[in-house]
Amino acid sequence: MTIKNKRPFRIECRNKAASFNTACDENFLEAAKQQGFRLLRGCKNGVCEVCESTLIHGAVFYRASTGIRKAAPGESFLFCTAFAQGPAEILLRRVLAPGEFIVKAMACQIESIELLDNTDVYRVVLQTPAGNVPDYVAGQYLEVILPNGERNAFSIANRPDGRRLELHIQHLPDRDNSRLLLQALQEGKSIQVELPKGECTLKQTGTDKAFFVAAGTGFTQMKALLEEAFEQGADQQLYLYWGARRPQDLYMAELPEKWQREYENFHFVPVVGDLLPDQEWDGHVGMLHDAMIQDHGKFDDATVYASGSPNMVYSVTDTLIQYGLSDECVFSDVFAYAPRK
Repeated sequence: MTIKNKRPFRIECRNKAASFNTACDENFLEAAKQQGFRLLRGCKNGVCEVCESTLIHGAVFYRASTGIRKAAPGESFLFCTAFAQGPAEILLRRVLAPGEFIVKAMACQIESIELLDNTDVYRVVLQTPAGNVPDYVAGQYLEVILPNGERNAFSIANRPDGRRLELHIQHLPDRDNSRLLLQALQEGKSIQVELPKGECTLKQTGTDKAFFVAAGTGFTQMKALLEEAFEQGADQQLYLYWGARRPQDLYMAELPEKWQREYENFHFVPVVGDLLPDQEWDGHVGMLHDAMIQDHGKFDDATVYASGSPNMVYSVTDTLIQYGLSDECVFSDVFAYAPRK
C-alpha cells in the first residue's frame, strides 16, 4: 500500500493524556521515541506483543504476518509495527509517555560503602536485582526504606547505568534516622528502595547557558544531570556552582575539576561559606547567588537547576530572577516537596 500524504499527523493517546506527531511513513515507535516516549521492554519488531495498543478512531495501519492491514475502531494492533494515514486516537498500554514512570520498590544489593577522605559523606553503590534494570532519568531520586519503615530520600548520583545506583549520603550522628541508615548499610547485605521520584531533569529551554547550583550533597543530583548533559553532547555553556561551608566539604571536587579539563563548555566554580583564619583559598567566599552575580551579572539567557536546602534554593532563585532569570527556566525538587504557602 502506498501512502501519499506526507503531512505530519498528531496521534492522541487518550489514557496517557499525551500525544506525538508522526508522518504517514513513520513507524509509531520510532516517532514516539524521538519525542520522549519509552517502551518498557520487548522485542520492538512485533513478536513479544508487549506494546499492544487499541484504535479508538482514525486511520492507523500496521504490519501483520499477512501484510499491511488497516485497523478498525476497537481493534488491537502492535504499536511498534504501526503507522498512520491521518490523525488518530489510540489507547497505549506498556508504552510510557514523556515524564511517565512506574514507581517500584525493590531490594538492592549493597555493593560498596565508602567514607570519602576527610568528610562525613559516604559513597554508596547499590545493585538492583538481576533482570531488573531501574527505569529512571538523570536527576531523579529514590527513597531508602529503613527496617522501621522510615524513608530517606537521596538523589541518584549517576545517570542510568544498567543496574548500578550510586548515592552520596552525609552521616549526621545526632539524628536517629541517620544512625539507623548507616547501621543498615554497614551491617546488611541489601536494602529496600523505591524509585524513581522527582521531576528535576534536563529540560529543553533553548538558553545558551545552564547553571547547576548545589550546596553540600546537593552535588549528587547535579553530578547525574551533568553526566547526562555530557552524554547528550550539550552545546550550552555549562556551569557548576558548588557551595560548601569549608574547602574540605567539597568532597568530590576532583571530579568536576577533571570535567573542566575534558569539556571546553564546562566550568566549575566552587564557593566556600566559612574559612578558618589559617586556611588558604583563592576562590569565591560567601553566598552562591552572590558569586554567580559577580561572575555573570545577568541571567536572561540561562537555565538554572538547584539542589540543596529549601532556604538555599529559594534564596538563589529569588535573587537570580531579579537579574533576569525566567521563572520558567528554573528547576528544583524543592518546589515540589517544600512549596511556598
